[in-house]
Amino acid sequence: MSKYLSHLLLMVGLLPTMATAVEPVKLTEDTYKADLGMIVVQVNWGRAWKCGQFENAQLQALTFTKSPIDNETSSALALETPSKLSADNQFLPYTFVIEPGEYVLTAFDVKVARSVTEVAHIKGSKDDLIKDGKPIGGSFTVGPGEVVYIGHFGLDCGAEPFLWRNYIEGRKDFERYVNGFRQQFPFVKHVPVRHGLFETQLFGNSYSLKDPVVK
Repeated sequence: MSKYLSHLLLMVGLLPTMATAVEPVKLTEDTYKADLGMIVVQVNWGRAWKCGQFENAQLQALTFTKSPIDNETSSALALETPSKLSADNQFLPYTFVIEPGEYVLTAFDVKVARSVTEVAHIKGSKDDLIKDGKPIGGSFTVGPGEVVYIGHFGLDCGAEPFLWRNYIEGRKDFERYVNGFRQQFPFVKHVPVRHGLFETQLFGNSYSLKDPVVK
């Protein structure tokens, strides 16, 4: 081996390896990893009729991105409606395995319609939802080896259709919710489940359980 090639291989070996984000995946027995976190979220993608000043409105997309945000390496959880035409007006459950850390709201899309032909979108982008490095839209956190319930997302039909985070209220109702989750995913029934809502001042009311962890 030439001295040049040996030197080149040595230099390559000294180069730092690029960190790769672990992209969120749906929770299954195969995707579960004890050193990662899990989130439970429910979303209502259905049309809300007579919503504010509009004939109807529909939440169509939500995106949460791991902080600190880097367009190339940050892990992102992107949720989209399963149907833009016939989504049921009910909360659908989603459970994902994700990298531990803080996740901030970086995008949402609400379709609004005054009629069949007059349709528009109310959207939030990273530029709208993050100001001076602060997640004004809101955020949630998840630690390694825990399941976190972050809330029920849908629409609030006030003066203008608005993204809104609802939640399970009270320890007993939360315990019932956790029992249902563990029946569906028995392979993680030993994992603590925390009531750790998406924290926001724009898209939901503040709420916390006195005893938020079900072991």
